[in-house]
Amino acid sequence: MRFDIVIYGVTGFTGTFILERLVKSKEFENISYAVAGRNDEKIKAVLEEITQKTGINVNETPIIHADSSIEESLNNMAKKAKVIINGVGPYSLYGETVVKAAVSNGASHVDISGEQTWIEEMALKYNEDAKKTGSFVVSACGFDSIPADLGVNYLKKHFNGDLNDVEAFIRIYSGPEGYSLNTGTYNTAIMFMGSFFSNRAKNLPARLMPQSIQKNVVKPKMRIPISRVEKEFLSGAVFPFMGCDKPIVKRSQYYDATVRNIRPNNGPSERQMKESSFSYYFSGRGYDDKLPLDQEHRGNPTKTMIVSCKGPDLAYAATAGCVLSAALTLIKDTDNLPKELVELIENTE
Repeated sequence: MRFDIVIYGVTGFTGTFILERLVKSKEFENISYAVAGRNDEKIKAVLEEITQKTGINVNETPIIHADSSIEESLNNMAKKAKVIINGVGPYSLYGETVVKAAVSNGASHVDISGEQTWIEEMALKYNEDAKKTGSFVVSACGFDSIPADLGVNYLKKHFNGDLNDVEAFIRIYSGPEGYSLNTGTYNTAIMFMGSFFSNRAKNLPARLMPQSIQKNVVKPKMRIPISRVEKEFLSGAVFPFMGCDKPIVKRSQYYDATVRNIRPNNGPSERQMKESSFSYYFSGRGYDDKLPLDQEHRGNPTKTMIVSCKGPDLAYAATAGCVLSAALTLIKDTDNLPKELVELIENTE
């Protein structure tokens, strides 16, 4: 029997938060789940901590022993999972063995990586194998990059015309105690910056998206690295977001254009997290009329639309909610997944 969800790395700061959100959410009442990691005693301590904190007894949660350095243990975990939520980073150090095990054994894999180079390398290396076994490997399922991806698609869906370009802004709010990141998140950010400027990262996007698609007739104005913005929803200085939102959104829009023929475009304390929130704004420009994909608009964009997304602490609360939603989609929303892969998934149950 396969569990619907296996949370791998539950003793980490984010992994613990993911499990806590799962047990508190009514959406997961009929979802079977297990936890996995390399230290059973630490896992039991986390289960007891969540039991005490939530008043929900999770001490009897099944535990699967799994270690990213022991291939056999990862294969054993993957054979017991429909979807693995991988919370062990940095992914460029510890992620590939888990992806390989998931794909080899017909399990789907979701993670919260923001490491663009690693994400693209995994897509190139395991895409064909995943097709054969019916596995979905879905990265960047945290704050990087679900709000950005969904925000752009929501804007495109409701634009009632052709969307030309989108400018996105994130505003982060913290309480009197400020904010901090846990060590794992910090290390992941360092690994991302190191790989982003490496030679191996240069040709990955072109290999993933080899087909040429129509370019925008009117290019959006480029901003200098630090500039001031005056919008009806935002006023102040802005600087570039260094996460992987842009390449993730670009790949989603590439899929729309080439496959669907749609026009593209220590952690913080409990108090710190409760007092923190974010606002994500998407300012889209485009045209009132819709043209076939092979036709170009003339002149400057004629309309604008603004979409906003607001949520709790982005690094952990929002991330836990995003990755759990991604896992739930793979389990429950199979009607909207590529049909040829759904058939393979059903054959592995």
